[in-house]
Amino acid sequence: MYAAAADAINDKLPNTLHVLTHVLGMSIELALKAYLRHAGYSEKQLIRIGHDLGLILDHAMEHGLVYTGSRNFVLRVVGHNYRQRLFAYPRQGSMNIIMPWRLRQMADELIKEIFVTINGNDMFEAHKSSPGLYIQSSYPDDLDASAWAKTEWPERRNTRIEPS
Repeated sequence: MYAAAADAINDKLPNTLHVLTHVLGMSIELALKAYLRHAGYSEKQLIRIGHDLGLILDHAMEHGLVYTGSRNFVLRVVGHNYRQRLFAYPRQGSMNIIMPWRLRQMADELIKEIFVTINGNDMFEAHKSSPGLYIQSSYPDDLDASAWAKTEWPERRNTRIEPS
């Protein structure tokens, strides 16, 4: 559902690089951890592994998830910043990123493969048009991550809450 949420976010706010990357990172993390849970990992083991996408991938590959150079590269690049929660708590500086469209493709690839591994091909065929199991949004090939700062937003109502 995090992948489906990323699609919804992308439809409304396609230039939200940090938000999309964080949500897609969560999608990938949870898919890989579902794979490990299916392989017999306990919840405590998954908690101990933490949020390091590269390390989670290593564990999944030890239990049969197919290695690809692309997976390795994408998850290690985005994983460095994701592990440190830089997309949720950005700090000034530079970071290497994977564009959201590529990250969404990676999430899609992993989610489908893991879904089939856990639930079987028949179940996938029956649910392949469900949110999260296919890409529901058109992600731009490139984006201006600072475009949100230039966007004119509708005025918000004053939502000040008076103390009681």
